[in-house]
Amino acid sequence: MKLSYNILVFGNEPVEKSIARLSRFGYDAVEFVGEPELYDPAEVRSLLAKYGIRAGSICNIWKKDRDFTSANPEIRENAKRYTKSTIDMAERIGAEVVIVAPTANMRITRELPPEEEWKYAVEGIRECGEYALPRGVTLVLEPWNRFETYLINRLEQAIRLAQDINLPNVKIMGDLFHMNIEESSIPEAIRKARGWLVHMHVADNQRDLPGKGHLNWPEIFSALKDIQFSGYLVLEYIPPHADPYFAFREKVDE
Repeated sequence: MKLSYNILVFGNEPVEKSIARLSRFGYDAVEFVGEPELYDPAEVRSLLAKYGIRAGSICNIWKKDRDFTSANPEIRENAKRYTKSTIDMAERIGAEVVIVAPTANMRITRELPPEEEWKYAVEGIRECGEYALPRGVTLVLEPWNRFETYLINRLEQAIRLAQDINLPNVKIMGDLFHMNIEESSIPEAIRKARGWLVHMHVADNQRDLPGKGHLNWPEIFSALKDIQFSGYLVLEYIPPHADPYFAFREKVDE
C-alpha cells in the first residue's frame, strides 16, 4: 500500500505549498485535481522532483457536461475529450491512475433506457482506455452513492462495467464514504474485488479522519491485506465537516 492525498481538499492554495506539505509528512504521492488548465506540467514535474514525491493519480471532476451516458451526443463526446485531456495530463506529470465515472456527478435519474446508457458508458470509457493504454495510464471506475449517481453504486457494479469494457488498464476503485452507504459489508466487498480493486479514497463515514466516525478500520485493512492491495490509499477529508490540515502532525503555518 502507498499513501497519497487528494489536494482538492486544500482549495486554491499554490500547488507548491500542497506538494511541500505532503512531502514533509512522508506521503508517497499526490492526487491532483482533474482540471489540466490548473497546472503547468513542467512546473509540476520540477516540484515533484524538488520535494521527492510522486504524482500518483488524477481525480477527474464530473460536471454535467462530462457524461458518458447522456442523451446528448455532444455531452458524450465532451466526456471523452475531457478524459483524454486528463490522460494527457497524467502522462505529462507521471501519474499512473486517472479516476473515471460513467455519469455526471449528482445526476440521479436516467435519460435513456438502462441498456442504452450502459452501452454508451462501455463504448466511451473503452475508447478512453484504449487511448490511455500506450501512455501507461490506468483508468479506475469509481462507484458513488445513490444520492450522487444511479448507474454504479457498488464495487460489484463497477467490476461488471470494467469486465464489459474488457481492457487490461481499466480497473476499479473504492471510496469508503460511498461504500459505507452502499455496501452491505465493506470488508466483503473489498475481498470480492480481488484483482480489480487498485485504488482507494480513504476517510471515515462522514469524510473525516479515520477513527472520528464509526467505520471498522481493522476489518477494512484486514480485507485490503487479504487481497494484497498494492495501490494508493488516498486520504480525502472533505471540508467543512473535516479539517484537512488536522491530518498532519504539526500546525500548518498559513
